[in-house]
Amino acid sequence: MGLFRKDLYHAFLVGFLIGTAGLVASIDGEARAQMVAQVSQIA
Repeated sequence: MGLFRKDLYHAFLVGFLIGTAGLVASIDGEARAQMVAQVSQIA
């Protein structure tokens, strides 16, 4: 028996995915286009 159970890791993963989706959804279209332009200049 390890320190953490698999259920804990799954809960962290689900929370991370929901948080990431919420962050992406909160970014408006203009800011998103600006970030994409900056990333394309770097790459």
